[in-house]
Amino acid sequence: MKKICTVSKKEFEITDADLEFYKKINVPPPTLCPTERRRRRLAWRNERNLYRRKCDGTGQSIVSVFPPEVPFPVFKNTHWWGDAWDGLDFGRDFDFSRDFFPQFFELYSVVPQIATMNDHSVKSENCEFCQDFSNGKNCFLVSGSWFIRDSMYSDNCNHCTDVVDCTSVNLKCELVYESLNCQHVYSSAFLENCENCSDCWFGLELKGCKNCFGCVNLRQKEFHIFNEPHTREEYFEKLKKFDSGSHAQVENMKQYFSQFSQKFPRKFAQLLHCENCTGDQLFHCKDFNGFESFNSQDSKFIDRVDSSLWSYDIIQTGKPSWCCDCVTPDGSWMVVFSNWCWNCKNLACCDNCHSCEDCFGCVGLKRKKFCIFNQQFSESEYHELREKIISKMTETGEWGELFPIKFSPFPYNETQAFEHFPLSKSDVSSRGWKWRDDPEISKTAGQEIPDHISKIDDDWLKKILVCEISHKKFKLEKQELNFYRKMKLPIPRICPRARHENRRKKLPLWKLFSRKCDACAAEISSPFSPDSPERIFCEKCYLDFVG
Repeated sequence: MKKICTVSKKEFEITDADLEFYKKINVPPPTLCPTERRRRRLAWRNERNLYRRKCDGTGQSIVSVFPPEVPFPVFKNTHWWGDAWDGLDFGRDFDFSRDFFPQFFELYSVVPQIATMNDHSVKSENCEFCQDFSNGKNCFLVSGSWFIRDSMYSDNCNHCTDVVDCTSVNLKCELVYESLNCQHVYSSAFLENCENCSDCWFGLELKGCKNCFGCVNLRQKEFHIFNEPHTREEYFEKLKKFDSGSHAQVENMKQYFSQFSQKFPRKFAQLLHCENCTGDQLFHCKDFNGFESFNSQDSKFIDRVDSSLWSYDIIQTGKPSWCCDCVTPDGSWMVVFSNWCWNCKNLACCDNCHSCEDCFGCVGLKRKKFCIFNQQFSESEYHELREKIISKMTETGEWGELFPIKFSPFPYNETQAFEHFPLSKSDVSSRGWKWRDDPEISKTAGQEIPDHISKIDDDWLKKILVCEISHKKFKLEKQELNFYRKMKLPIPRICPRARHENRRKKLPLWKLFSRKCDACAAEISSPFSPDSPERIFCEKCYLDFVG
């Protein structure tokens, strides 16, 4: 089936297998193309913009992803999960003379929201400033992560300890700095697409390596510098010329390694132990289409998911089954067109409902069943009314869609959508979406920072630093400084946000291009566009090259 996207006006394909999936979960085919569906989901995720505000339940000062001007109450996490309030108190009737979405968002505007999606003080300890986060300890400004300890300024990092300024560093990584898309890495820095490595610095596509510096595409190697082998004694003697604690030397080495790595071919995509998969950064997947995902099968249009089964159009979650077009449906089954609903069954068009079953158009419910618009019904009443509302939504064209971006409480430029699909303020405004202007910042000079980490004493924890890029002020944290000392690294000159944006620029887009292998001219599907400067090899040619 060919359809025209109602937003981009571009043609997209819905395969017979797609239609069979939609039929099994009893939803219509999408009206938006995969790109616009992804944008819509990402526009409901604010991961790193935090605000100081009051808890509307206790009056206490809290940190929240929701700015003070949102219409709904915001509760501190422990109060939201407590028994002092009940989502059923906000129940209302569905008016069949009106469309669904305006009514739903009238309900949404009065039901309390949780300050951050974070199990702080329950399963996590000392992790208050983290969003979409669980099972962690001693973490600061970490997002989209779980089972992580003693880490800072990172996103999508799971089962790790002591990682700082990293993106998608997973699976038992420890003492890792400024790295991207790595697994099983120890005591390393400035790596990308590396696996099972230790004591490696400035590396790209290293597998099973130890004590390698400035190397690319090596397998099971040790004591190499810029791909040249050395004896153990030669290796450590040569490394004495590089002082990792010097900011100037680190920055020079970054530039040199970037130029050096351009000499080598890149693999068309990162697919490890995968069968019949398309995408990038996929591990242990089967019959799967998506990006940055693990242990998943029979799923499509999936991003940053662990253990997905029979699901379509999902972002950043774990263990969804038979879910469709959702934001973070952790551990849920048959949940469709919903946002932040964890451990639920048979939900549709719901927001922030947890451990619920058979709910439709509900907001902020906990452990409830057979509810519509936060009203309780008998089982027979629920199913009868649900079908009537779906029939009405089908007539209005609302059934089969996640919530429109215009209803998102977050400014577009503070969401993940802006990172992947940047737009100008005028373009955002013309689409009726929210935008937040940064406060005007005077370009004042910051502290003159010593070049070497050995010159940074604890007094620097009291000083205000000024970002060399954004000119925003930021501070060092004690835990952060201890990490730099342990790794013998200079302290940063740019703020955490600017560091995140620099990492994002290095990552391939969540988009696949049809192109040819630069070695054999075979047709391949790759996140590297045909006009990218890198030489891109297909699987066979790449394996032949690396031996």
